[in-house]
Amino acid sequence: MSRIWFVCGLIILSLFCLLTTAKSDSVLLAEKADEQEHIRQQISELISELDSNQRVIRQQAEIQLVALGKPVLSLLPPPELVSSNSVREALQRVKLQIEKQVAKDSIKASHVNLKGPFPLNRILSTITDQTGNQLETTDLSEALLKTTVDVSFVDLPFWQTIDDLTRKLPLNYQINGSSGHLMFRQDTEKQHSKKATLPVCYNGPFRIEADEIQRRPLVGSINRELLRTTFLIQVEPRLRPLFLSYAAADLKAVGDSKLILHPFNPYAKYELPLGEGGKDLKFIMQWILDSKQRPETIQIQGHLNMELAAETLPITFDDLLQSQGAIRRRGNVSVDLIDTEKVNRDSTQDLNIRIALSYDYGGPAFESHRTWIYHNRAYLQDSQGKKYWLNGSSQTTLEAAGKISVLYRFTDLPRQQDNYQFTYLAPTLITSAPIELRFEKLEIPAKATLTE
Repeated sequence: MSRIWFVCGLIILSLFCLLTTAKSDSVLLAEKADEQEHIRQQISELISELDSNQRVIRQQAEIQLVALGKPVLSLLPPPELVSSNSVREALQRVKLQIEKQVAKDSIKASHVNLKGPFPLNRILSTITDQTGNQLETTDLSEALLKTTVDVSFVDLPFWQTIDDLTRKLPLNYQINGSSGHLMFRQDTEKQHSKKATLPVCYNGPFRIEADEIQRRPLVGSINRELLRTTFLIQVEPRLRPLFLSYAAADLKAVGDSKLILHPFNPYAKYELPLGEGGKDLKFIMQWILDSKQRPETIQIQGHLNMELAAETLPITFDDLLQSQGAIRRRGNVSVDLIDTEKVNRDSTQDLNIRIALSYDYGGPAFESHRTWIYHNRAYLQDSQGKKYWLNGSSQTTLEAAGKISVLYRFTDLPRQQDNYQFTYLAPTLITSAPIELRFEKLEIPAKATLTE
C-alpha cells in the first residue's frame, strides 16, 4: 500500500512541476509581449514628436529613436504614409544611423558563456540562444545528444566553442546549403581518433582553415615551383555572406629563413561570390618558390574583405494559393505575391511562385549581374509546421521602378497538401567586413605534386 502512495506522490509532484514550468513559461511570454507592445507605443509616440513645432522636441525624439536601436527598423512607417517631408527625412536619418550600428555590431564574433556538466542537446540549444546561430542535430543519435559534457565556455567566440565540442566528442559539421544552418554529423570512434587537426585562424565571425598546401611544377620553368595554398573560410550561420574579395598583393608569405615569397600573379584582384545558400568558400593563393629555396615552413598573413547581409527580414504569406496579389511589408522591405502556379505530378506537386521585391529609403543596390542575392533563402511550411526549403530553381530579373522580380520553383511536394505558407527572407543591412588572416609555421610538402 505504501508503494502505491509513493508512486501517486511522485505523479502528483511531477504534475506540479509541469504546471509550474508551464505557468512560468506563460508568464515570460506575457512579459515579453507587454515589453514589445511598450516599445511599439514608445516608437509611435516618438515618430509623432518628429512633427512637433518645437525644434528641441524634434531633436530629442530623433536621438531617442536612434538609441532604441534595431527594433525601430521593423516599425518604421512606409514613406508613402508619411505626409511631412521633414519627418520622412528625419526617419531616413534614424534608419541610416541604426543600420550603421547594427551592421557594425553584427560583424563581431558572437560569444558563448556556459560552465559545468550538461547534456549535449542542452549545450547546443544554449549556443543557439546566446549567438543566434541555428544548429541542426537531426543526424545525431539520441544517445550522443544525451551525453554529458563538462564545458567551460567563458565569453568564448562561436567558432572556438564549436571546435572545442568536436574535439571532445565524435562530431563533425558543415553548412546546410538549403537552410543555412550549421549541421552536425556523427563520427565513428575510428574516424574521430584519426581526425586531422588542420591549422585554423579565427577573426570576428569568420573561421579560416588552411585546407591544403601543395608544391606544383611551374609550367615553362625548370628551377621554380608554385606553392599553392587552399583556404576554407566559414561564416557564422546568422550572417549571409555575399562576396569575398582580396588582392594577391595583400596576402604575404614568408619562409622560415625570412625568405619572402612573391605572388604568382602580384597584380591580381579577386571577387568570389558565395552563391545561393553559401556560407563557406574555398579560395586559392599561389606563390613562386625557387627550387634552390627549401623552407620547411611558411608564415602567411594579410587581409581580405567580405561583403555580407548582416540582417534578414522574414516576410510570410499565409494560405499561399489564396494570397495572390497580396502585399507584405517588414521595415523598409515590400514584397508583392504576383502569382502562384500549381503543377500536379503523378504522386507529387510543384509550386511556381513569383514575387516582386522593393525597398524604401534606398535598399541594397547591386549591379544587374548580382541580382541573384535576392532569390536566396525562401521556404514553404505546411499546416503541421514542416518546412520545405527551396529544392528547385530560381530566377531574378530587374523590373521597372527599382523592383526585383523573383521566380521560385519548389518541386516534389506532397500532392495532398494545399494550404502552404510561403516565407521569403529579405536581405538587408548590406555591409563590408574586413578579415585579418594569419598562420604561423605552415608545413611545406617535401615533394612537388605532379598531377591534380
